[in-house]
Amino acid sequence: MKENLITRFLTYKKKRLTSYALSLFQDKTYKDFTIECYQKYINNYIEVWYYHHFETLGNKSPINQESIKIEQEGMRLELLDQLSVKEIIESNESYMRKKEMINVTKQYIEAIIAFDQKKVTTENVEEIVTNIINKLNRQLPVLQTATKTWIKKWQETERVIKTVLSPNKNFMLNQIPYEENLWELKIISNIKQLDIYKKSLVKRVDQEEKIVAEKIKLSVILLNQIILQQLVEKRPFGNYIILIPDSLWTKKEWINTVYQLLDDDILKQHTLLGISYNQMLTSKTIQEKKKEGYQFICYQDLTHIIDIPGKIEAIDSSNYFVYLMITGYKQKDFSIIEKEEPVNMKGILFSKEG
Repeated sequence: MKENLITRFLTYKKKRLTSYALSLFQDKTYKDFTIECYQKYINNYIEVWYYHHFETLGNKSPINQESIKIEQEGMRLELLDQLSVKEIIESNESYMRKKEMINVTKQYIEAIIAFDQKKVTTENVEEIVTNIINKLNRQLPVLQTATKTWIKKWQETERVIKTVLSPNKNFMLNQIPYEENLWELKIISNIKQLDIYKKSLVKRVDQEEKIVAEKIKLSVILLNQIILQQLVEKRPFGNYIILIPDSLWTKKEWINTVYQLLDDDILKQHTLLGISYNQMLTSKTIQEKKKEGYQFICYQDLTHIIDIPGKIEAIDSSNYFVYLMITGYKQKDFSIIEKEEPVNMKGILFSKEG
């Protein structure tokens, strides 16, 4: 799997929400236009609610029901504006009908959004769907069909999610806590107890570059599952650190696969890739990735650094890193490190890995 789960899931979600809407209303004469309207409203909702991207409001606006409402109204006005440009080439009947449909489809999307905002379970899905759909001013046969369609499609979606989020039986992630909602991820294998000789063999193999590379890639895949679970359960996202050794940053095909697995704004916002200061400083390619939204944490051993404040200041002023993770230091230098207060980075962490 090279594509990330979040983008794939939200693409799937857009199609599902569109199918919910089409079960409520579809003008057969203007089917394509109906679908276009639904897709525009749904894309706008996904961008606001999940990616915090605004078209009408400023990007620092709060994410709530009111901001969704304002953005949806902005989309309605945009659709009307786009239609007005075509007024001269549309027949009067077509123009008036499409204008009406822009308004009507927005009403049905409001019901779709209300459903998506609910914490739906197997026990309450029928009640929630019935209550939302019954509020719409539609003929009874249409409502009954739509209710059945929504419940069926929700159940299908739940099965898909359950399959995608099924745990890996051989590997799991150890989440090492640092600050609140910040963890470093390490792969743990479920290999059965081995004798001393075999344990040492496994340890040696485990440290080989190819194995380390595969474990990191697996960590990123499992992180996709963690973030997706938080998304579908409507829980706040955590922030996660994944250390990548210097030697692997030079493996172009491998590192590009890692980037692809994280190529979604939600994943980028909540993942910190561990890298050394020197590796970041000497790679224009990695520096460009920061401009694309990927985030980095600097791993630095201070054991042999003479000017510790100067080193920390250089790392901080580079503006490449969210945090500094100190992997080693002399005990006598601890008080010096403690006094440092980064200006650009969020803070200084001490590695919990031996």
